[in-house]
Amino acid sequence: MRKFLISAEEIVTIICLMIYSGTPLEPLMTNGFTLKEGDRLIARLLFTCTYIVGLSLITLRWKKASYVFSKDKFIWILLGVCILSSFWSLDSDTTLRRILGLAGTMFFGVYLASRYTLKEQLKLCAYMLGISAFMCILFAVIFPQYAIGSAGDSTAWRGIYHQKNVLGMRFLLSGAIFFFLAMTTRKNRWILWFGYVVSGLLVLLSKSTTSLGNFIIITAAFLIYYRILNLKYKVMIPVVTFLATFGIAFYTLFVSHADTILGTVGKDTTLTGRAELWPAVLQMIAKRPWLGYGYGAFWENSSESSLIVQTVQWKAPNAHNGFLDLWLELGLLGLIVFAIGFVINLLRAVYLIRWNQTSQNLWLLVYFTYTILSNLTETTFLEPNSLEWTLYVSAILSSKLSTRANL
Repeated sequence: MRKFLISAEEIVTIICLMIYSGTPLEPLMTNGFTLKEGDRLIARLLFTCTYIVGLSLITLRWKKASYVFSKDKFIWILLGVCILSSFWSLDSDTTLRRILGLAGTMFFGVYLASRYTLKEQLKLCAYMLGISAFMCILFAVIFPQYAIGSAGDSTAWRGIYHQKNVLGMRFLLSGAIFFFLAMTTRKNRWILWFGYVVSGLLVLLSKSTTSLGNFIIITAAFLIYYRILNLKYKVMIPVVTFLATFGIAFYTLFVSHADTILGTVGKDTTLTGRAELWPAVLQMIAKRPWLGYGYGAFWENSSESSLIVQTVQWKAPNAHNGFLDLWLELGLLGLIVFAIGFVINLLRAVYLIRWNQTSQNLWLLVYFTYTILSNLTETTFLEPNSLEWTLYVSAILSSKLSTRANL
Protein backbone atom coordinates (compact mmCIF):
# COMPACT_ATOMS: atom_id res chain seq x y z
CA MET A 1 0.00 0.00 0.00
CA ARG A 2 2.88 2.34 0.77
CA LYS A 3 3.96 2.21 -2.88
CA PHE A 4 0.84 4.24 -3.79
CA LEU A 5 1.49 7.01 -1.23
CA ILE A 6 3.12 10.11 -2.64
CA SER A 7 4.56 13.21 -1.02
CA ALA A 8 3.30 16.79 -1.25
CA GLU A 9 6.16 17.65 -3.61
CA GLU A 10 5.20 14.79 -5.88
CA ILE A 11 1.59 16.02 -5.93
CA VAL A 12 2.82 19.49 -6.94
CA THR A 13 4.96 17.89 -9.67
CA ILE A 14 1.97 15.95 -10.99
CA ILE A 15 -0.13 19.13 -11.10
CA CYS A 16 2.62 20.93 -13.04
CA LEU A 17 2.93 18.03 -15.46
CA MET A 18 -0.83 18.14 -16.02
CA ILE A 19 -0.67 21.87 -16.79
CA TYR A 20 1.94 21.09 -19.46
CA SER A 21 -0.10 18.16 -20.73
CA GLY A 22 -3.52 19.86 -20.78
CA THR A 23 -6.13 20.34 -18.08
CA PRO A 24 -9.94 20.14 -17.97
CA LEU A 25 -9.94 23.91 -17.33
CA GLU A 26 -9.40 24.48 -21.05
CA PRO A 27 -12.76 23.16 -22.30
CA LEU A 28 -14.61 24.69 -19.35
CA MET A 29 -13.04 28.13 -19.78
CA THR A 30 -13.30 28.28 -23.54
CA ASN A 31 -16.93 27.14 -23.86
CA GLY A 32 -16.45 24.86 -26.80
CA PHE A 33 -12.80 25.62 -27.46
CA THR A 34 -13.18 29.14 -28.82
CA LEU A 35 -10.01 30.74 -27.53
CA LYS A 36 -10.17 34.32 -26.32
CA GLU A 37 -7.48 36.66 -25.04
CA GLY A 38 -8.69 36.20 -21.47
CA ASP A 39 -8.41 32.44 -21.85
CA ARG A 40 -4.80 32.80 -23.03
CA LEU A 41 -4.07 35.01 -20.03
CA ILE A 42 -5.29 32.33 -17.62
CA ALA A 43 -3.22 29.69 -19.41
CA ARG A 44 -0.14 31.93 -19.24
CA LEU A 45 -0.68 32.44 -15.52
CA LEU A 46 -0.83 28.67 -15.01
CA PHE A 47 2.39 28.15 -16.97
CA THR A 48 4.06 30.99 -15.08
CA CYS A 49 3.17 29.19 -11.86
CA THR A 50 4.99 26.09 -13.11
CA TYR A 51 8.08 28.20 -13.87
CA ILE A 52 8.03 29.66 -10.36
CA VAL A 53 7.52 26.25 -8.77
CA GLY A 54 10.30 24.70 -10.86
CA LEU A 55 12.81 27.47 -10.13
CA SER A 56 11.90 27.49 -6.42
CA LEU A 57 12.43 23.74 -6.12
CA ILE A 58 15.67 23.98 -8.11
CA THR A 59 16.89 26.63 -5.67
CA LEU A 60 16.39 24.23 -2.77
CA ARG A 61 18.90 21.84 -4.35
CA TRP A 62 20.93 24.26 -6.42
CA LYS A 63 24.18 22.25 -6.22
CA LYS A 64 22.56 19.15 -7.71
CA ALA A 65 20.65 21.25 -10.24
CA SER A 66 23.79 23.08 -11.42
CA TYR A 67 25.51 19.72 -11.89
CA VAL A 68 22.54 18.41 -13.87
CA PHE A 69 22.47 21.62 -15.92
CA SER A 70 26.02 20.99 -17.12
CA LYS A 71 25.45 17.43 -18.36
CA ASP A 72 24.35 18.31 -21.91
CA LYS A 73 25.55 21.38 -23.79
CA PHE A 74 23.63 21.03 -27.04
CA ILE A 75 20.16 21.68 -25.61
CA TRP A 76 21.50 24.88 -24.03
CA ILE A 77 23.30 25.89 -27.23
CA LEU A 78 19.95 25.42 -28.97
CA LEU A 79 18.32 27.72 -26.40
CA GLY A 80 21.13 30.20 -27.11
CA VAL A 81 20.35 30.08 -30.84
CA CYS A 82 16.71 30.87 -29.99
CA ILE A 83 17.84 33.88 -27.98
CA LEU A 84 20.14 35.09 -30.77
CA SER A 85 17.28 34.77 -33.27
CA SER A 86 15.57 37.71 -31.57
CA PHE A 87 18.05 39.96 -33.43
CA TRP A 88 16.72 38.90 -36.85
CA SER A 89 13.21 37.86 -35.85
CA LEU A 90 10.11 39.08 -37.68
CA ASP A 91 8.74 40.02 -34.26
CA SER A 92 11.39 40.28 -31.54
CA ASP A 93 8.80 40.86 -28.78
CA THR A 94 7.03 37.60 -29.62
CA THR A 95 10.35 35.78 -29.85
CA LEU A 96 11.51 37.03 -26.43
CA ARG A 97 8.17 36.15 -24.84
CA ARG A 98 8.27 32.63 -26.23
CA ILE A 99 11.92 32.25 -25.19
CA LEU A 100 10.88 32.94 -21.59
CA GLY A 101 8.29 30.18 -21.88
CA LEU A 102 10.80 27.80 -23.45
CA ALA A 103 13.42 28.51 -20.76
CA GLY A 104 10.83 27.96 -18.01
CA THR A 105 9.79 24.68 -19.62
CA MET A 106 13.40 23.49 -19.93
CA PHE A 107 14.24 24.44 -16.35
CA PHE A 108 11.30 22.35 -15.19
CA GLY A 109 12.94 19.48 -17.07
CA VAL A 110 16.14 20.24 -15.13
CA TYR A 111 14.14 20.08 -11.90
CA LEU A 112 12.71 16.68 -12.83
CA ALA A 113 16.17 15.31 -13.61
CA SER A 114 17.72 16.73 -10.42
CA ARG A 115 14.91 15.58 -8.12
CA TYR A 116 13.73 12.21 -9.45
CA THR A 117 15.24 9.18 -11.12
CA LEU A 118 14.03 8.54 -14.66
CA LYS A 119 11.75 5.74 -13.48
CA GLU A 120 10.27 7.97 -10.76
CA GLN A 121 9.58 10.62 -13.39
CA LEU A 122 7.75 8.10 -15.56
CA LYS A 123 5.68 6.91 -12.59
CA LEU A 124 4.63 10.49 -11.85
CA CYS A 125 3.73 10.88 -15.54
CA ALA A 126 1.73 7.66 -15.29
CA TYR A 127 -0.23 9.08 -12.33
CA MET A 128 -0.91 12.27 -14.27
CA LEU A 129 -1.90 10.52 -17.48
CA GLY A 130 -4.09 8.08 -15.57
CA ILE A 131 -5.96 11.06 -14.08
CA SER A 132 -6.17 12.66 -17.53
CA ALA A 133 -7.59 9.45 -19.02
CA PHE A 134 -10.24 9.31 -16.30
CA MET A 135 -11.16 12.95 -16.95
CA CYS A 136 -11.41 12.36 -20.71
CA ILE A 137 -13.88 9.53 -20.14
CA LEU A 138 -15.76 11.54 -17.51
CA PHE A 139 -16.07 14.53 -19.85
CA ALA A 140 -17.32 12.28 -22.63
CA VAL A 141 -20.13 11.15 -20.32
CA ILE A 142 -20.95 14.47 -18.60
CA PHE A 143 -19.93 17.06 -21.21
CA PRO A 144 -20.12 15.25 -24.56
CA GLN A 145 -20.47 18.59 -26.37
CA TYR A 146 -16.91 19.38 -25.26
CA ALA A 147 -15.33 15.93 -25.30
CA ILE A 148 -16.73 14.45 -28.52
CA GLY A 149 -16.57 15.96 -31.98
CA SER A 150 -13.52 17.46 -33.62
CA ALA A 151 -12.34 18.79 -36.99
CA GLY A 152 -15.48 17.89 -38.90
CA ASP A 153 -15.84 14.43 -37.32
CA SER A 154 -18.78 14.44 -34.92
CA THR A 155 -17.82 11.08 -33.39
CA ALA A 156 -14.08 11.60 -32.83
CA TRP A 157 -13.10 12.09 -29.19
CA ARG A 158 -11.00 15.03 -28.02
CA GLY A 159 -11.52 14.53 -24.28
CA ILE A 160 -10.19 17.41 -22.19
CA TYR A 161 -8.09 18.68 -25.09
CA HIS A 162 -8.90 21.13 -27.86
CA GLN A 163 -8.50 18.76 -30.79
CA LYS A 164 -8.64 15.03 -31.52
CA ASN A 165 -5.02 14.83 -32.69
CA VAL A 166 -3.88 16.25 -29.35
CA LEU A 167 -5.81 13.50 -27.55
CA GLY A 168 -4.28 10.92 -29.87
CA MET A 169 -0.73 12.17 -29.41
CA ARG A 170 -1.11 12.55 -25.64
CA PHE A 171 -2.22 8.95 -25.15
CA LEU A 172 0.30 7.68 -27.66
CA LEU A 173 2.85 8.97 -25.15
CA SER A 174 0.77 7.54 -22.31
CA GLY A 175 0.74 4.12 -23.97
CA ALA A 176 4.53 4.23 -24.39
CA ILE A 177 5.01 5.10 -20.71
CA PHE A 178 2.59 2.48 -19.37
CA PHE A 179 3.99 -0.21 -21.68
CA PHE A 180 7.55 0.59 -20.66
CA LEU A 181 6.70 0.51 -16.94
CA ALA A 182 4.70 -2.72 -17.33
CA MET A 183 7.65 -4.40 -19.06
CA THR A 184 10.26 -3.19 -16.56
CA THR A 185 8.34 -3.24 -13.25
CA ARG A 186 7.46 -6.34 -11.25
CA LYS A 187 4.86 -5.05 -8.78
CA ASN A 188 1.30 -3.99 -9.63
CA ARG A 189 1.87 -4.73 -13.29
CA TRP A 190 -1.82 -5.32 -13.92
CA ILE A 191 -2.50 -1.63 -13.19
CA LEU A 192 0.15 -0.63 -15.69
CA TRP A 193 -1.21 -2.98 -18.34
CA PHE A 194 -4.68 -1.56 -17.70
CA GLY A 195 -3.27 1.93 -18.24
CA TYR A 196 -1.72 0.77 -21.52
CA VAL A 197 -5.02 -0.69 -22.74
CA VAL A 198 -7.01 2.44 -21.77
CA SER A 199 -4.40 4.60 -23.55
CA GLY A 200 -4.80 2.52 -26.71
CA LEU A 201 -8.59 2.76 -26.45
CA LEU A 202 -8.45 6.57 -26.21
CA VAL A 203 -6.12 6.74 -29.21
CA LEU A 204 -8.62 4.61 -31.11
CA LEU A 205 -11.54 6.81 -30.04
CA SER A 206 -9.66 9.93 -31.14
CA LYS A 207 -9.76 8.58 -34.70
CA SER A 208 -6.27 9.96 -35.21
CA THR A 209 -4.90 7.56 -37.82
CA THR A 210 -1.35 8.83 -37.37
CA SER A 211 -1.40 8.34 -33.59
CA LEU A 212 -2.90 4.86 -33.93
CA GLY A 213 -0.20 3.83 -36.39
CA ASN A 214 2.51 5.31 -34.17
CA PHE A 215 1.01 3.53 -31.14
CA ILE A 216 1.57 0.19 -32.87
CA ILE A 217 5.04 1.22 -34.06
CA ILE A 218 6.14 2.34 -30.59
CA THR A 219 5.00 -0.94 -29.06
CA ALA A 220 6.83 -2.94 -31.72
CA ALA A 221 9.91 -0.71 -31.42
CA PHE A 222 10.19 -1.37 -27.70
CA LEU A 223 10.10 -5.13 -28.25
CA ILE A 224 12.64 -4.85 -31.09
CA TYR A 225 15.02 -2.69 -29.04
CA TYR A 226 14.58 -4.97 -26.05
CA ARG A 227 15.60 -8.05 -28.03
CA ILE A 228 17.85 -6.98 -30.89
CA LEU A 229 20.20 -4.48 -29.24
CA ASN A 230 21.48 -7.09 -26.84
CA LEU A 231 22.54 -9.45 -29.62
CA LYS A 232 26.15 -9.87 -30.70
CA TYR A 233 27.29 -7.40 -33.35
CA LYS A 234 27.63 -10.09 -36.04
CA VAL A 235 23.94 -10.93 -35.53
CA MET A 236 22.62 -7.45 -34.66
CA ILE A 237 23.97 -5.64 -37.73
CA PRO A 238 22.34 -7.99 -40.33
CA VAL A 239 19.06 -7.96 -38.40
CA VAL A 240 19.00 -4.17 -38.16
CA THR A 241 19.90 -3.91 -41.84
CA PHE A 242 17.04 -6.25 -42.76
CA LEU A 243 14.53 -4.33 -40.63
CA ALA A 244 15.68 -1.01 -42.10
CA THR A 245 15.35 -2.41 -45.64
CA PHE A 246 11.92 -3.80 -44.83
CA GLY A 247 10.84 -0.46 -43.35
CA ILE A 248 11.97 1.47 -46.44
CA ALA A 249 10.23 -1.04 -48.73
CA PHE A 250 7.03 -0.81 -46.68
CA TYR A 251 7.12 2.99 -46.76
CA THR A 252 7.66 2.97 -50.54
CA LEU A 253 4.73 0.57 -50.97
CA PHE A 254 2.57 2.73 -48.72
CA VAL A 255 3.32 5.89 -50.70
CA SER A 256 2.74 4.09 -54.03
CA HIS A 257 -0.69 2.87 -52.92
CA ALA A 258 -1.60 5.76 -50.62
CA ASP A 259 -4.90 6.48 -52.36
CA THR A 260 -6.17 2.95 -51.79
CA ILE A 261 -4.82 2.53 -48.26
CA LEU A 262 -5.93 5.91 -46.90
CA GLY A 263 -9.23 5.68 -48.72
CA THR A 264 -10.20 2.61 -46.69
CA VAL A 265 -10.00 4.65 -43.46
CA GLY A 266 -11.65 7.77 -44.83
CA LYS A 267 -8.43 9.69 -45.45
CA ASP A 268 -6.86 11.09 -48.58
CA THR A 269 -3.30 11.58 -49.74
CA THR A 270 -3.31 15.22 -48.69
CA LEU A 271 -2.99 13.99 -45.07
CA THR A 272 -5.61 16.52 -43.93
CA GLY A 273 -4.00 19.35 -45.85
CA ARG A 274 -0.38 18.67 -44.91
CA ALA A 275 0.68 17.68 -48.43
CA GLU A 276 -0.37 21.16 -49.59
CA LEU A 277 1.05 22.88 -46.51
CA TRP A 278 4.57 21.44 -46.60
CA PRO A 279 5.52 22.67 -50.12
CA ALA A 280 4.28 26.15 -49.16
CA VAL A 281 6.41 26.05 -46.00
CA LEU A 282 9.46 24.93 -47.98
CA GLN A 283 9.02 27.90 -50.31
CA MET A 284 9.13 30.24 -47.30
CA ILE A 285 12.16 28.41 -45.88
CA ALA A 286 13.98 28.95 -49.19
CA LYS A 287 13.73 32.73 -48.65
CA ARG A 288 15.61 32.54 -45.32
CA PRO A 289 17.36 29.14 -45.27
CA TRP A 290 20.31 29.92 -42.99
CA LEU A 291 18.88 31.74 -39.95
CA GLY A 292 15.12 31.48 -40.38
CA TYR A 293 12.45 33.96 -39.33
CA GLY A 294 13.11 34.00 -35.59
CA TYR A 295 11.99 31.66 -32.83
CA GLY A 296 8.20 31.56 -32.51
CA ALA A 297 7.65 34.58 -34.76
CA PHE A 298 6.61 33.14 -38.12
CA TRP A 299 3.12 31.87 -37.27
CA GLU A 300 2.17 34.81 -35.01
CA ASN A 301 0.00 36.70 -37.52
CA SER A 302 2.98 37.66 -39.71
CA SER A 303 2.59 38.71 -43.33
CA GLU A 304 4.75 35.73 -44.35
CA SER A 305 2.48 33.16 -42.67
CA SER A 306 -0.55 34.82 -44.30
CA LEU A 307 0.94 33.90 -47.68
CA ILE A 308 0.82 30.24 -46.64
CA VAL A 309 -2.76 30.59 -45.40
CA GLN A 310 -3.75 32.06 -48.79
CA THR A 311 -2.08 29.13 -50.54
CA VAL A 312 -3.55 26.27 -48.51
CA GLN A 313 -6.88 27.98 -47.73
CA TRP A 314 -6.95 27.07 -44.04
CA LYS A 315 -5.51 28.57 -40.87
CA ALA A 316 -2.38 26.51 -40.20
CA PRO A 317 -1.13 27.00 -36.60
CA ASN A 318 2.28 25.56 -37.52
CA ALA A 319 3.97 23.49 -40.21
CA HIS A 320 2.61 20.23 -38.78
CA ASN A 321 6.16 18.94 -38.96
CA GLY A 322 8.70 19.60 -36.23
CA PHE A 323 11.70 19.49 -38.57
CA LEU A 324 10.18 22.05 -40.96
CA ASP A 325 9.16 24.34 -38.10
CA LEU A 326 12.65 24.17 -36.61
CA TRP A 327 14.16 25.07 -40.00
CA LEU A 328 11.56 27.78 -40.56
CA GLU A 329 12.26 29.48 -37.22
CA LEU A 330 16.00 28.92 -36.66
CA GLY A 331 17.25 28.10 -40.15
CA LEU A 332 19.89 25.51 -40.92
CA LEU A 333 21.87 26.80 -37.95
CA GLY A 334 19.24 25.69 -35.45
CA LEU A 335 18.43 22.51 -37.36
CA ILE A 336 22.08 21.42 -37.40
CA VAL A 337 22.60 22.19 -33.69
CA PHE A 338 19.52 20.15 -32.81
CA ALA A 339 20.47 17.29 -35.15
CA ILE A 340 24.01 17.01 -33.72
CA GLY A 341 22.74 16.84 -30.15
CA PHE A 342 19.97 14.41 -31.07
CA VAL A 343 22.20 12.01 -33.03
CA ILE A 344 24.91 12.03 -30.33
CA ASN A 345 22.36 11.14 -27.65
CA LEU A 346 20.69 8.56 -29.90
CA LEU A 347 23.98 6.74 -30.60
CA ARG A 348 24.90 7.07 -26.96
CA ALA A 349 21.62 5.43 -25.95
CA VAL A 350 22.31 2.45 -28.24
CA TYR A 351 25.82 2.13 -26.80
CA LEU A 352 24.58 2.33 -23.21
CA ILE A 353 21.96 -0.34 -23.76
CA ARG A 354 24.69 -2.74 -24.87
CA TRP A 355 27.20 -1.63 -22.23
CA ASN A 356 24.89 -1.20 -19.25
CA GLN A 357 21.60 -3.03 -19.68
CA THR A 358 19.37 -0.81 -17.52
CA SER A 359 15.82 0.23 -18.27
CA GLN A 360 16.46 3.99 -18.31
CA ASN A 361 18.77 3.61 -21.29
CA LEU A 362 16.05 1.72 -23.13
CA TRP A 363 13.52 4.44 -22.32
CA LEU A 364 15.78 7.08 -23.86
CA LEU A 365 15.76 5.17 -27.15
CA VAL A 366 12.00 4.58 -27.02
CA TYR A 367 11.36 8.26 -26.29
CA PHE A 368 13.61 9.34 -29.14
CA THR A 369 11.56 7.10 -31.44
CA TYR A 370 8.36 8.69 -30.13
CA THR A 371 9.85 12.16 -30.68
CA ILE A 372 10.76 11.44 -34.31
CA LEU A 373 7.37 9.90 -35.10
CA SER A 374 5.43 12.70 -33.42
CA ASN A 375 7.28 15.40 -35.31
CA LEU A 376 6.64 13.89 -38.72
CA THR A 377 3.06 15.23 -38.68
CA GLU A 378 2.98 17.56 -35.63
CA THR A 379 5.40 19.93 -33.90
CA THR A 380 6.86 19.34 -30.43
CA PHE A 381 10.50 20.37 -30.96
CA LEU A 382 11.37 23.41 -28.83
CA GLU A 383 7.73 23.97 -27.93
CA PRO A 384 7.30 26.15 -24.81
CA ASN A 385 4.87 24.83 -22.20
CA SER A 386 5.08 21.39 -23.79
CA LEU A 387 5.06 18.10 -21.90
CA GLU A 388 7.01 16.48 -24.74
CA TRP A 389 9.87 18.99 -24.63
CA THR A 390 9.99 18.90 -20.81
CA LEU A 391 10.39 15.13 -20.89
CA TYR A 392 12.93 15.36 -23.73
CA VAL A 393 15.18 17.58 -21.59
CA SER A 394 14.72 15.49 -18.44
CA ALA A 395 15.28 12.19 -20.28
CA ILE A 396 18.61 13.31 -21.73
CA LEU A 397 19.88 14.77 -18.46
CA SER A 398 18.63 11.86 -16.34
CA SER A 399 20.29 9.27 -18.57
CA LYS A 400 23.64 11.01 -18.16
CA LEU A 401 23.25 11.14 -14.39
CA SER A 402 22.44 7.43 -14.24
CA THR A 403 25.48 6.67 -16.39
CA ARG A 404 27.72 8.58 -14.01
CA ALA A 405 26.29 6.66 -11.06
CA ASN A 406 27.06 3.32 -12.68
CA LEU A 407 30.66 4.10 -13.61
